[in-house]
Amino acid sequence: MQTQTNRKGVLITIIVLLILFIPLSICSFFLHLQKNNNNQNIDSNPNHEFYHSGKLYFYGLESQLLGTYSCQNEKEKCNLAKNTLEDSKYSLDYYQPEDTLINPIKERYAFIEDKENENESKVIFYDIKNERIMTTYNAVKNYGIGIENDLYIVVDKNGKYGILSLENDPKIVVNFNYDFIGIANFINEDEEKIMNDLMAAYKDGAWYLIDQNGATLTVSIKNEIVTYNGQNIIVKKDNGYQLVNYNNLNTLEEDSYASLSFTGKYLNQLDHYHDFTIVDLNNRKHLIDPIHIKNSDNITSKLNKDGNLDIILNNETINTIPIS
Repeated sequence: MQTQTNRKGVLITIIVLLILFIPLSICSFFLHLQKNNNNQNIDSNPNHEFYHSGKLYFYGLESQLLGTYSCQNEKEKCNLAKNTLEDSKYSLDYYQPEDTLINPIKERYAFIEDKENENESKVIFYDIKNERIMTTYNAVKNYGIGIENDLYIVVDKNGKYGILSLENDPKIVVNFNYDFIGIANFINEDEEKIMNDLMAAYKDGAWYLIDQNGATLTVSIKNEIVTYNGQNIIVKKDNGYQLVNYNNLNTLEEDSYASLSFTGKYLNQLDHYHDFTIVDLNNRKHLIDPIHIKNSDNITSKLNKDGNLDIILNNETINTIPIS
């Protein structure tokens, strides 16, 4: 009899607990659902304009809203940041982009200009997903088409240059130690991005080649770097050009040339007497006898689709050198 009474007591307890917990579980579920809905970005931009009602709207590849940025200034003064290219102040042969705006990166980050004064140096590095400002820079550049491994050349508030990597989590891979950093006009044709193997860096009145991790590869070079190719560096010297190695030693017969440029592993060489030749940099042999040109002529070489060298005078091919 007592056992039967105990069973009834347990049953009643279970029923009471069910009556209490079922409504609580349902309530908890709806509260959790409401919280998730509140955390989702609400898209109040029906036409998916980039700027709308005082905000920048960032959308993904599937047109989903990734996040917004609340502008502090009107539309004309709040936009994606532009490439700040001070390369033209120097002799560096750099890529000149048609589109100067820097597009959002990996649907996660953006560089934004939101400034009252057009001359103000301020670029906001923005986390789109979390809708927060990571930091600010004076300037940023990636030459429009981008640099391999999602590298960005950035300038801090003291006007010093460094390198920011966005390949994974944001990371400064070259510290802010330089007065200028630039990259020569070499493009990875598979990725259609600027190659990042070598960079020209300037500080304390001297030039250096550095790698993408900031390691210094050369001694200090007094003359401005124009371009580079492996162990060879073309520098601007007075009214001409010079080819030097990583120890800043001249590696050609003459001290200065009217023009020097690279075509792959070959050097286009025009002396001050207007004699043009091509040198194989691997063995330093001349591939052709000198071609004398007029002062107004423009001559160079270009690798053709067969891997041979076309000699081009005033935009016309005048000879082809078989090298393949």
